[in-house]
Amino acid sequence: MNTKTRMAIALPMMLSLLWSCSTDTPSRSVRTEGQYRYAAQPRGHDGPASGCVVCHSLEKDGPLRVAPTLWGIVGADKARFKWYGYSTALAKAEGKWSEKDLDEYLTDPDKFLPGTKKTLIGIADAGQRTELIDFLKTLRD
Repeated sequence: MNTKTRMAIALPMMLSLLWSCSTDTPSRSVRTEGQYRYAAQPRGHDGPASGCVVCHSLEKDGPLRVAPTLWGIVGADKARFKWYGYSTALAKAEGKWSEKDLDEYLTDPDKFLPGTKKTLIGIADAGQRTELIDFLKTLRD
């Protein structure tokens, strides 16, 4: 792995760590009564995208987390943010995120996009994927 690739992987993690150390907007989780809860609840934590908000914000100009915002993802170019260190597989992916592509990606990211660095193991339940994609479609101007 060359230095550029290591930096592309490490930079988002370092930015997330720095952001989580901020005293203005705490992001670390607090364990209360057997449940984890955010010190500052992110938008969408209690909806279909609850698993996404750990790494992604759902706001148009939302806070930087480990990964880019999901605002406008449906119909957007794959690897749309030039500043983000996408995996080589995603950076080379062509086209736009269609509902079909998102469904296949959310089912099994490694199968849909071999070489992705997405840590999601997949969402097996088709109903949950549909609910999530329908929600993601609402995140637009």
